[in-house]
Amino acid sequence: MVNATLSLSGQIVERLQTEEEVLVPVSLDEYWEVASEIGEEHSPMEYDIEYLDGHLRARIKMATDFHELIVANLAGTLRSIYYDYPDVRVMGSNRTVYVEPCQMAVKPDLVVMNAPSDLYPRKGQEAGIKNPYMLVEVFSDSTQKQDRNLKLRCYKQLPSVQYIIYVEQYLPYVSVYTKNGDVHHWLNDDYDTLDAVIKLGDAELSLRDIYHKVSF
Repeated sequence: MVNATLSLSGQIVERLQTEEEVLVPVSLDEYWEVASEIGEEHSPMEYDIEYLDGHLRARIKMATDFHELIVANLAGTLRSIYYDYPDVRVMGSNRTVYVEPCQMAVKPDLVVMNAPSDLYPRKGQEAGIKNPYMLVEVFSDSTQKQDRNLKLRCYKQLPSVQYIIYVEQYLPYVSVYTKNGDVHHWLNDDYDTLDAVIKLGDAELSLRDIYHKVSF
């Protein structure tokens, strides 16, 4: 039984002690408030708090070794690729991306920027980035369906996004969406061998680098 005297953020944290995922219908403002309260009281690495389809989704972060290794490989490789690009920055999963057309606030595994961050105004509280250049998600068992369906549809509506990259963790497979002119037109290329090389404009990203030291 959840303690009804606790705040909403407190009730969510209490439920996560026994539940794998907590889904609560809330307004966008309530989501920002809860995300800020939990972020202030707990380590940002402890909980994953997102806002999708009118619901706050909360989970304790329990990524696999493969997931974390692939994310680290991607972060290091992308930083190396864009090292001499003065406006490009590679950031991790503690940055919230806000998709205004969908009223969705989520934390991709990697966010790549090529301009100063345009933030959703929140009166000094945690703000969401509105203008990412590239979004990277490494699939996990618990989030794959939402990543492929709801998140992808919303990510495509961001005018600033040029690339959306989805990465499998249990086999060499990467799916890349490349904007083709506007938010309504995208090209999709899939890569399924370690010898494959992904083209990101004039940059290249190899699957061998992505899956370095990952055993299948």
